[in-house]
Amino acid sequence: MVIRDPVHGDLQFTESERRVMDSRQFQRLRGVRQTGTAYLVYPGCVHTRFEHSLGTAAMARRILSVLRDHGECITDEQEEIVAISALVHDIAHLPFGHTFEDERKLFPRHDSADRMRHFLLQDQLGEALAVSGHREQVLNLLTNHEFEPQWMRQIVSSTVDADLLDYLRRDAYFSGLQQNYDDRIFSTFTIADGQLAINMSKLSTRTELLNLLRLRYFLTERVYYHHAKVASGAMIAKAVEIAVGEGLTEQDIYPLTDGALLRSLIRRENPAIERLIRGVVHRQLLKRAYVLSAAEIGRKGRDELIATYNRSIEARQNVETEVAAALGIDADQVILYCPDISLIKEARVITATRAGVSRLNEPLDSPPSDVRAVEDQYERLWCLYVFVPESYRDQAGPVCEKIFGEKNALAALKS
Repeated sequence: MVIRDPVHGDLQFTESERRVMDSRQFQRLRGVRQTGTAYLVYPGCVHTRFEHSLGTAAMARRILSVLRDHGECITDEQEEIVAISALVHDIAHLPFGHTFEDERKLFPRHDSADRMRHFLLQDQLGEALAVSGHREQVLNLLTNHEFEPQWMRQIVSSTVDADLLDYLRRDAYFSGLQQNYDDRIFSTFTIADGQLAINMSKLSTRTELLNLLRLRYFLTERVYYHHAKVASGAMIAKAVEIAVGEGLTEQDIYPLTDGALLRSLIRRENPAIERLIRGVVHRQLLKRAYVLSAAEIGRKGRDELIATYNRSIEARQNVETEVAAALGIDADQVILYCPDISLIKEARVITATRAGVSRLNEPLDSPPSDVRAVEDQYERLWCLYVFVPESYRDQAGPVCEKIFGEKNALAALKS
């Protein structure tokens, strides 16, 4: 089967992969946007995890082809296991999942073993995987970090992998940003000590890797961490948090798409939830009133805030209630956004040199200066935000300064 993809061109799939794609579990991904609420900033960002999954499978086959060209012995069975695993690697993604899994810590991550097992073994998809003859191997590859051989798992899920090589190109394309990486990176893949690695024998390879890191940084700054995307995602996460308090479970969200989740939240007939969701739908977003950035407070200050507010729903809610009381508004109209530590994991890509196998950013206590520069720049993207209605923004800033004991960095971000 051939599918025309706007990013990679014609993509070929086997009969086993077609059966997987035709399952209702896989078709659900057509309704789960790849970049969440980024479409509120970049209108073209309406691409979904469905086409990203197709692209990831195609990138996995491309890596396998390069490895074969370099003399690696890869069986047809191994190729099909890797390709199918790449195809279903995002099958357990919930709509807007990053916002309430990674940022607000309401549920476990999408790639937890239990959730992956639930989706992969479910009726139509489970049957399609069983017919392929690789159900157990695919399940093991995606849920077992000790899967052997390691290079098979690393093609699907590691640092510089098939997933990254699709979404960097796809997200840049649909956001309309003129950014890309050079296809030469594919020719650098090798297997060293049983690991998927980047062959650093050519001087230009380092440049290509650093270009990938910079592209990852660029998209994070411009798309993934854009303040309007963060605000809208935080509003959805806050609505889900309120619904969880009313009995909503993680399993309730499993069969839903983006639209279905928003509709189900509104149907709960909770005024706070409805106000938040309609605010997103109509792009009437809460605004930044207070900002703390890693550049001002340093790593220690950042880590203390994360330990206090990212890990504890109660601690966040206490601040939100306190700010709301000071402003005289409902607590659902104040959102404290405190993301976890964000590291550019691609800097840890395994490299093969004459000296042996190592990570690109090793030694960790003193990584190469060019890699460290990108890592430091990426870390400085971290921000704590307090969002409130626009009409209360000026009042909220001083209130938050008293609560956190730190000067508001919002003016510096706007300048």
